[in-house]
Amino acid sequence: MTMIDSPPATAQATAVSSPAAAGLYDFLATTDHKRIGRIWLTAGVFALIGAVVLGVLLGLERLDSGGLDIFAGENPHFQIWALYRFGLALLVVAPLFIGLATVIVPMQVGSTNIAFPRAALAAAWGFLIGAGILVVAVAAGGGWGAVDRATPRELDSIALTLVGMGLVVVSILLASLCLATTVVSLRVKGMTLLRTPLFAWSMLVTSAVWLLTLPILLANLAIAYVDLRGGPGTFTGGVDGSTAIFTQLEWLVEQPQVYSFAIPALGILGSIVAVSAGVRPSRHGLSLGLIGFFGLLSIGGWSQPFFQFDPGANVAYDEKFVFIAFGLLAIVPVLASFAPVADSLARGRDNLGGSPPAHLLGALAGALLLSVGAAAGVARVIEPFRLGGRITVSGVMNLVLLGAVVSAVAGIWFWSAKIGGRTLSPLMGRLAILDLVGGALLLGGAQAISGFLETSDDPRVPVVEDAADILSIVSLVGAVLVALGALGVLAAIVSALRSGRTTEADPWGGHTLEWATATPPPAGNFAEAPGLVMSEAPLLDAREQTSAEGEDS
Repeated sequence: MTMIDSPPATAQATAVSSPAAAGLYDFLATTDHKRIGRIWLTAGVFALIGAVVLGVLLGLERLDSGGLDIFAGENPHFQIWALYRFGLALLVVAPLFIGLATVIVPMQVGSTNIAFPRAALAAAWGFLIGAGILVVAVAAGGGWGAVDRATPRELDSIALTLVGMGLVVVSILLASLCLATTVVSLRVKGMTLLRTPLFAWSMLVTSAVWLLTLPILLANLAIAYVDLRGGPGTFTGGVDGSTAIFTQLEWLVEQPQVYSFAIPALGILGSIVAVSAGVRPSRHGLSLGLIGFFGLLSIGGWSQPFFQFDPGANVAYDEKFVFIAFGLLAIVPVLASFAPVADSLARGRDNLGGSPPAHLLGALAGALLLSVGAAAGVARVIEPFRLGGRITVSGVMNLVLLGAVVSAVAGIWFWSAKIGGRTLSPLMGRLAILDLVGGALLLGGAQAISGFLETSDDPRVPVVEDAADILSIVSLVGAVLVALGALGVLAAIVSALRSGRTTEADPWGGHTLEWATATPPPAGNFAEAPGLVMSEAPLLDAREQTSAEGEDS
């Protein structure tokens, strides 16, 4: 198996005769990393729309637990609640970042294609099939356990849910392997790991964390499936029902593992700010180290609540030293990442102009949300606060994952010329990002604050505190704003596609090699092989050299 294919343009052009057939053939069998990345991005955007709609419905039912029954029963509500949580991580954030990386990372490191392009395509299609199975299974009564007794039909759907989730995870792992191999093995001459662009580096760290931890999730799924299909019934609960399957898997969206889905936000922040400020990236090595440290603190397979309770000592998993240490330290690399960003902005303040571009606003806002989420995580693990309960976990999760979504949206706006050959509307981008950020702060912030009131995240439990009732309203307003922001992102993309207007190759004055390609990039990416790379900003080096030669002449 070769690591990369030769540029596929000629072979694919002659394989079919009609334009319609050619388009279908490319969609089904392409080995061009840009087309593969667009499959992931399309899936992530539409999954985002579905997730935010579920978030609004969950907020409505929580607002009036006694008068509304949107999901027609306790079991359906529990399944949708769990689908929102797992879906936001696996079906929204992961494909958005994988899609961006599949398009951009090979060009950033100077490669003609992604490593193992056929495996990358298989991962994209496996993800689509697995996500479809997962959603259909939940709609058919499946999910991750049952609050009350599950019927035989529901047990079959629960088993199908586990199969779909497993296929999604396998596909993410396969895509991560392709991306990590690309960064490690296909870098252009002179590009050491210390000169790797920040976004490519952040995806290497993310891929490494996922490759270390998501196989544990697969093992959890296998254990639950075997138990469901003939085991001792540990997870089914008999007459009373059981949510043990969810409890065994919820570490995925808990501290610290939830941070693994936001690692690329720091890479996007560093990449966009330096270009927007028009200056050389500040302290590139420090930024690499901080991203790596944050990735280390995002490894959370060890923190599974289902296996981390010591009955003899009466110590829960979130009272153990390692969990507390990870929760306290996670905010350090996030806040420290703002230091080189602030330095770049200060040095380039004369280049920033008036209104910030949408991608800069989104990069800063996404990192800010991640910081707020990490701060809420710190409050949760500090002993005097001990903000227990799933409402606090939901707050941290929403702040971190929606911060990751905002960062991904910033990346889409920044690299839209390389993704689809068009730039997206700056005004629509700013409006969508402001909606997403405001909604995330209201939604996640209200949930985190509710932890002080010991409020439940379960709509079956009446809200008796006036303050808790107000926070539920705030949370619902936040969910609505997030939904409006997501719809704004979709509207901007559709508007750009319908306009048919292409853009210049380098609209922002980029520093890294993806901006040396044409727009849209051709098969093989580069008209000629990139030259020797001498720093983390090779295009900036070339411009400075040209300017110096012009002054000398």
